[in-house]
Amino acid sequence: MKNLLVSYWFWGAILAVFISIILWDEKIGEGVKNAYVRHQMTMKNVNFSQVEGGFEHARMYADMCDMDDNQNNMNATNIRTQFFKENVATWSGILLAERGLKNPFEAKFWGNVRGWNTDGERLKTEELRYYFNRKELHTQKPVTIWKNEAVLTGIGMSYNTKTKEATINQQVLIRIWNQNASQTANSAKAESISTLPVAPPLSQILIPLKQTTTTSSATETRMTQE
Repeated sequence: MKNLLVSYWFWGAILAVFISIILWDEKIGEGVKNAYVRHQMTMKNVNFSQVEGGFEHARMYADMCDMDDNQNNMNATNIRTQFFKENVATWSGILLAERGLKNPFEAKFWGNVRGWNTDGERLKTEELRYYFNRKELHTQKPVTIWKNEAVLTGIGMSYNTKTKEATINQQVLIRIWNQNASQTANSAKAESISTLPVAPPLSQILIPLKQTTTTSSATETRMTQE
């Protein structure tokens, strides 16, 4: 046994076995990589729907999209997404973004992200994440939210699409326009304009001018005759 451990043939055989295993692992890795590449696809002008429970709840358009066969992982550019609700037939929402990624847990949008819905809500930010399990929108970037006559701005936001609860983390600023006050101001302005004196018709202004011109012409004629 001692002679075997110091034998060059023994250690040479072990080295050959290790080299064979390493080369075999590399071939396996290349095979897996090639299989993964074969199961990826790149599509242009993508238009597909996402259905849950037999109901279409999202429809996405993109100029370019890389995805695998089961659509679990996607990388798209120039995204236009439309959302629907199963129990509210009249509700819809739209989300626009320059880039987007999707995996089984979340969807990430970035690059001039804009969204609005039929409830009068609008949103604008530079990056937005949507977590599928929590039905929640999240961002750490500056965000602006419009809701009817109110505008909310701040940094960092969490918004639950089910409960309609939104939380802005930092530098919160809320601005509200009083629509009744603006209507009162407009009506007061209209009343002040209506109380101004009305100019007489143009014909009444021209009649005295005609009479003056006729009188002066007659006077000049008499003076000429004299």
